Parts: sequence; C-alpha cells; structure tokens
Amino acid sequence: MDPGHLIETATTELGESAYPGGIVRVMTRSATSKRRVDPLDAESLARCERVAARLYADFSDLVSKLPESAQGGSGMSRELGVVRNTCQRVAHALQDDQSSLDTLVKLPGVKGLDQLLDALLEHGIDARSVDTGRAAVRQFEDVIQSCAGSHSKLCDRIKRSSAPESEFKLGSLQARRSLFESAVGVTGRSAQTTISLYAFKGEPGDPGILQRAVASGLIQTTVVPGGMPVVLTNGDTLDWIDEGSDHLRNLDDSEARGSTPEALLREFTSEPLPTVTSRGRSDALIRVVDPSGLDGAHTFDVVTAARSNHPFTDPNGNLVLDEVWSLANCPSARLIFDVYLHETLERYFRPTLDAQQWYPNLSAPGGDRWVLRYPSVPKLELLGRGIDRASSAGYARHRELTEALFERVGWNPSEFYGLRCEVEYPIWRAGFCMSFRPVS
Repeated sequence: MDPGHLIETATTELGESAYPGGIVRVMTRSATSKRRVDPLDAESLARCERVAARLYADFSDLVSKLPESAQGGSGMSRELGVVRNTCQRVAHALQDDQSSLDTLVKLPGVKGLDQLLDALLEHGIDARSVDTGRAAVRQFEDVIQSCAGSHSKLCDRIKRSSAPESEFKLGSLQARRSLFESAVGVTGRSAQTTISLYAFKGEPGDPGILQRAVASGLIQTTVVPGGMPVVLTNGDTLDWIDEGSDHLRNLDDSEARGSTPEALLREFTSEPLPTVTSRGRSDALIRVVDPSGLDGAHTFDVVTAARSNHPFTDPNGNLVLDEVWSLANCPSARLIFDVYLHETLERYFRPTLDAQQWYPNLSAPGGDRWVLRYPSVPKLELLGRGIDRASSAGYARHRELTEALFERVGWNPSEFYGLRCEVEYPIWRAGFCMSFRPVS
C-alpha cells in the first residue's frame, strides 16, 4: 500500500454482522494532519496588544481592590465564589510586570471574565470600575470573533505569530513592538495612542506673525507605582527669540507655568482630572502628571493644549515654519501626528517626513542629520482640505478632538489643509519630523 496513505478501519451503524470485515477507508495523510494555523497580520497583532494592555490595566485595578489575601488565585476563588481555574488564570496573567500578547493567552475567555466581573460587583466593588472592566472584555470579545472565532484559536494564532521572523528587516513591526515592550518595562508607563495635533495660520492683519495651536494627548496611558511621571512636551527650536516674547500659553491665554488645570481639554481627559504641572522654558513647555500617589496600576486619558505667536521669519529672513516635531516620549502602541496649515500657507510649502533620534532636552539633532536618521521612513498621508478625514482607528474621538481644538481657538477648519503621520509602535525616543520646504 502507498505509504503516503493511512488505513482506517471502521464499523458502520449496521454492525459487524452486516459487514463482518468492516469498511476500509483510505484517507490521505493531509486529511488527518493538524490544521495549519496562520499567524496574525500586523494590524491584528497591534489590536491584540492594545486590548491586552487595556485588560491588564483594568483587571489589575479591580483585583487591587480586593483584600490582599484574595488577590491570588485560590484566595480570589474563595472570596468571590468563582471557579478556581478562572481566578488562577487571572492572577497568573496579572503577575507579569507588564501586558503583552501572552496576557490574552493566560487570561480566561470572555465567559470566565464576565463571571468574575459579576462576582466583583456583587462583592461590593464600585460599579464604575466594573463597567470599565466590562468594556475591556467587550473589546476582547470583538478581537476573538474578528481574528479567530474562539479564544483557543486566537491563542494558537498568537503563539504562531510569536515565532521568530524568517527574514531580518530593519525597523520591522516586530522590532518596534519589542522595543515598546522593553521600554514599558524600563519606564513603568505606556499608552495606547500618543497624539500630536498642530495647526498654523498667519496673524490677521500682521503678515509678520505666525500663530500656532497644539493639542497633545496620551490615550489609555497606563502608569504603575514607582514608574516615571507622565510627560507631554511642546516645544520649538526658535532659540533666537527673546525670553519675553509670546511663547506657549494655555488656550485661555493664561500663563503656562506651575499648577495649570486650565491646560487640560477636560472633555477628553478622564475623571477625576489628573494634577498637571507646567514647567520648563516658555519655548519648551513640559506638562507633567505625577503617578507617585498611586496604589496600583492606573489607566487614564489626558489631553492638554496650548497656543503661541511667533515671528514668521527669523533674523536672516528664512521662514520659521520649516519643521514640526512629535517626540515619542512615552512607549506607545500608536502615534497620530497631524499638522494643519491654513490655505494661505499651504501653497508655499512642500512637506516631507522623517524619523530621527531626538535629544532629551527638546533640541534638534543638528546639521549632520543623516547620522541620526532611522532606516525606516514613516508614511506621510495627505488629509486634504478641512477635517472630514480627521478620524483615526487609533482614537475613536480623534475627529472630535480636532474639531474641538479649532473651535477653542476660533479658527475655521475648512480653511486648512491636513497632513498626517500615523505609525504602529512608533520608535521610542524617536522624533517624527514633518519638514516644510518652500516651493521654488
């Protein structure tokens, strides 16, 4: 018999009396071999990473509200009356220093997590925290259905995706994701999405002045006790401007220094509002959210905004709108970097995009930039006139945020043209630079 086939003997429902010899079925080896498991694509992997981070943060917060004796698997099971296997899997997943794709493998499925949430609510854990956890479980459920169909199949695809890449590639998604995970372990902080949103226009009636509005955000940013403070930076490289000039200020034109709750865009920031301190030079503004008082991992959204006026040209007559930067200061799963130019400016410039190593003090790399340029060049997307295309999968409220910034500064968005750099796992500590070269 052909060794490429297998012999299987079976008996029909009529019994061996009808067919005493049984039935011999010839089956190809491929029919009985294990079904091939395909790895997840880059977009699905990034989505799974975001859901894992959300589940890790939300369930860490919920479990921390239980007595210490009930934060392990067996104690949790006794305290809540939930089957031990479910509790042990949750406790096992939360033992890691940070979330990863493996978090989704270690956690129980959707049914087990829902049962745990029901028990936590019945146990007296506040409903708001439970509802936050339930929203994360619904995201988990969506990922399971769209990526695999079942939790076990999703786990198989995740494990298959964790295999080493067959071909080394500089700046690959796998390499950037690994850097993200390592940076989280070093800094004790992370974000699902970092947002840098800029808009520029000339001062009405004064062609020598350039106006700027900027919103900076960290969406689903997670910090752990002892981790580095959450920092949002806004800066420029106009070192020749006098200190007394009009640099970055809050949107209400108040000074951006010291305790500055007015720096927050409250409708896009989690409640209770975090304590924000603005410090540094007026041309290199740093907004700091200090997590030192936290008693457990905490996840929240924070969005700040500022505005400024600058001379339109430098002392040599060169246009100052030459480069706009977004610094990947916080390890993030995604960067959304948008720049809007007023129609009176857009016609004069040709934009390009680059990614370079950035100095910690918000200074530009200098003349020999090729030395510090990363090999992988991000993509520059043209959004066109207005904000109709401002939406992003990286932040469900991004169009709403864009609209709010224009409304707060009193500018008509239909008079602006948008540009976007959107990157999965932006290189930590990289500076993403939009350059604007005058059209000759």
